[in-house]
Amino acid sequence: MKKIIMALCLCAIVAVSGCGKSGSEDKKNSSADSSSQAAVEAMAGAEDSAREKYVNESVEKAVDENDPEDFEVDGYYDFYYDGFDKVYSNEELKKAFDKIEKICSEANFSLSFSYENMDSDVIVSYNTYSQYLTCSTIKAPYIKWVLSQDPDLDEVVVRDVCWPGDDGRIALEPDGTEHTVRDLIEYAIEESDNTAYYLLYRRFGYMGFNDLMYSLGVDYYLGDSWIFTYCNVLDMAKCYKDIYEYAQDSDNGKWLTKLMQKTDVETQITEALGGKYKVSHKYGSEFNESNFHDCAIVYADSPFVLCIFTDQIPETEESCKVFRELAKAFDDVNNLIVKQ
Repeated sequence: MKKIIMALCLCAIVAVSGCGKSGSEDKKNSSADSSSQAAVEAMAGAEDSAREKYVNESVEKAVDENDPEDFEVDGYYDFYYDGFDKVYSNEELKKAFDKIEKICSEANFSLSFSYENMDSDVIVSYNTYSQYLTCSTIKAPYIKWVLSQDPDLDEVVVRDVCWPGDDGRIALEPDGTEHTVRDLIEYAIEESDNTAYYLLYRRFGYMGFNDLMYSLGVDYYLGDSWIFTYCNVLDMAKCYKDIYEYAQDSDNGKWLTKLMQKTDVETQITEALGGKYKVSHKYGSEFNESNFHDCAIVYADSPFVLCIFTDQIPETEESCKVFRELAKAFDDVNNLIVKQ
């Protein structure tokens, strides 16, 4: 197009100036020709600039229309969120966030949660400094540490003690009953058997586990007879992320996460999402302190960890409700995240 315009302008100049003139007229015409040539070049340059601007604006418009929007939601939320560089729809995400905010505001009990997507740096958390009794949620991280030591799963352990007040399978057996390490792990995870966990604890100790917690940046530890402890939900979520990462390339880890998919209480996060995804989780209950928790690895297309701690009477239809509602809301959030 540039060449065509230049040619038309030059033809117009030739037509005006005439042909075959000489002398002073040629000199005058030569000066006019130079001025005209400069004008033509200026016109061509202006056209190039205009065309480049149009192309750039068109490309930017196309990118804006087809790429996810930057995440900016007006309003204030009680929970913390970070890492949302891009999302598919601000409006859809705002609806999901509003749902989570409503759950938080309507809870008439202590509630904490931590969500983290495993493919990105996206996290959402609430009331993360509150301390709760870990209950049985600690069993999965402890057994993950045991398995990472590559133990002999066929080693026999004698049941010579019981966890005080326990009425589970192992506690009701006679003294001297023998179980393999494999059996004890299965009972501790699938049936949340406290004595099975205690026997593993006595066999493998706790110092190595405490070292692992330190390396993960987790601020809770175990002791001689302190097989349960207090912690915040953010620290426990780090442990379940560690389980997820361990299971990516470890047969022992894969076995552990499979055991966590068939526990005897599936009424919380698994109830909400188990029909869509595989959910590896460990619940925790303590009736004396009214604690009820659930920590899960949800194997969605983009997996995520969700840990929820509550002060509620455990294992009732009403106390399970908040776990299901949050699980569904975070599934919506997770589906809006763009993989980077």
